[in-house]
Formats: sequence, structure tokens, C-alpha cells
Amino acid sequence: LMVFDADSGAALLPKPLAVGRGAHDICISTLSGKAYITAETDNRVTAVDIAALLDAATEADIDAFVTESIAVTPLPHHIEPSHDGRLLYVTLASHTPTSGSPQYAVIDTTNHFVTYTTTSENPGARAHAVFPTRHGDTVYVAHDVGNEVSALAAASGDIVFSTATTINPPQSIARAEEVVATRAGDQLWVAARGDGSVKRVDLAFPYAIASIAVGVQPESVMLTPSEHTLVVSSRGMPASLAFVDTRAGALVDTVPIAGPGTFGNLAVMSDDGRYVYATYDAAIGGVGGVAVVDVRTRAVVQTWDYPGTGRPHGIWYLRKSR
Repeated sequence: LMVFDADSGAALLPKPLAVGRGAHDICISTLSGKAYITAETDNRVTAVDIAALLDAATEADIDAFVTESIAVTPLPHHIEPSHDGRLLYVTLASHTPTSGSPQYAVIDTTNHFVTYTTTSENPGARAHAVFPTRHGDTVYVAHDVGNEVSALAAASGDIVFSTATTINPPQSIARAEEVVATRAGDQLWVAARGDGSVKRVDLAFPYAIASIAVGVQPESVMLTPSEHTLVVSSRGMPASLAFVDTRAGALVDTVPIAGPGTFGNLAVMSDDGRYVYATYDAAIGGVGGVAVVDVRTRAVVQTWDYPGTGRPHGIWYLRKSR
């Protein structure tokens, strides 16, 4: 784990903190004040006290830093907090979960108690990423195996909607990677990695799905506060972001964010919608980093190298001061 100043790009740690093998994604609970990182190989989520971490002034302090380990199995993958920071939703990237069904884990940040919830009626599906709504009543889940998006009642865990079963005839979303809902809850935007598009799912009956081509292997999807622009990260080479006009339903621009030989990963938007911070990978032995992109001008304004070699992937933006 590395921490950067979001304005200057300055590294705020003397060296990266070890947080577990297969470290994949990260989120921060503003309620607990902790960062939570999925460590796939270790089948755990690592909890890090952010204030204490930022007080670690030397490499020796980093080496001696104590983290908490929360057992989550199998293969904790993507992670998102509820809007109030009370709960964390962790998808399990296994084709054959122990329950025989695709699941996400729910972690209570007040006591780190873990429960599990089934996300699809298709036992062969795999939950890839989640999107908890602002009001906390619904959790949307994108399944990259099974090609569907489902909606679950957050309190009960009941499946209340699925593109594979609710819509008639059922609609397949090829390798649904990530999903974001509009504030009004009338539409979903879904990255379809399998066919290089984003899908707009209209949730008012009769349901309708529109497709917009955005490039190779789209992943993260982010709506600006006006919801007039959708920004999409691409896993293709070179690393890039796509910009979609949501009103016109059309691709506006594709912006490379790193040089030849790089490919994109995950991205996050600042709360005001001004910037997107996107990780890019330069493969094993290469130096990946973070590209800062101005959403209004669609231009890269900064790039930050990850210290040493590494493959940066998950990223989180925290507006609040320490």
C-alpha cells in the first residue's frame, strides 16, 4: 500500500506498507478511519489505521507497523463501503464458492464481524464488483462469470432484480465488471469487458439495455456529479480512459494515460468530479503508477510513479483531512 498527496502527488510514506499477498483493491471507511485492502492469495482483508500510518515517519516504522487481518474466503476481490462507512462489501472471485453460489462478504467495520450473502440464482456465476447505493437500501452486483447484474436488498440479502431473470427475454452482459447507479436509481451503467462496451440499463418497466462501444476491456465506471459524463477505465494497451456523453449515449473521447507497454487497471473520481485518478500497470519488473486526468479538459495533468517495481491496481480517494 502506498499513499500519495492528491494535489501534489508527493509520496506520504517513506516506503510502501506490506498488506498481504495478492493485494488487489482498497477502500476507506470514514466511520472507522481505516483502509481495507483485499489480499486474494492470503484470503483476508487487511485493515490499516490511516492516521497512525501517516504518522509512520521512517522505513523502520513502516516495517514495524501493525495491521489487522480479517479472514474472508475464498479470494476476496473488489471491495466497497456503504455510504455511512458502517459496512464493507467484498466480492469473492471464485467460480465455486464454498456455499455453491456466488457471494459477497459483508464486514461490519465496528467489530469486523463477517457474514456472507448469495448474489445470483446462477450457481456458476461469479461476483466481480459491487455498488452500494447512497441510501443504503440496495447493493448492485456485476458478475463477470454468468454475464449478469443483480440488485440485492441490503438489509435482507434478497435478490430483487437481475438482468438474467427479471428482464424478458433475459439479457446477457458479457463479462459484467463494474456497475454504477444514477442517484435517482432509474439507470445502471455497466462495464461489459467481454465485448468492449458499456451498457445503460433502464430500470423502469419495460426494461431496456443500450450498448456503447468504448474500447478494449472496460473496467471502472464513474459518473460525474451532473451525471452527464461517464468515465471508463480500460484494461487495454496502452492504458486509457474513455469519456461517454450519457445524454447522447455516445463515446466522446478516448484518452491515453500512460505510454506504450502499459495497460490500465482501476480508477476513482474525486468527489467534485474534477479529476480521475487511474492506476496503470507496466507488467512484472516495470514501473506502474497513477495518472491524474482533468475530466473537463480530458487531459493528463500529472503522473505518479509507484515506488520501485510493482503492479498498482486498486485505488481510493479520500477528501477529508487527517
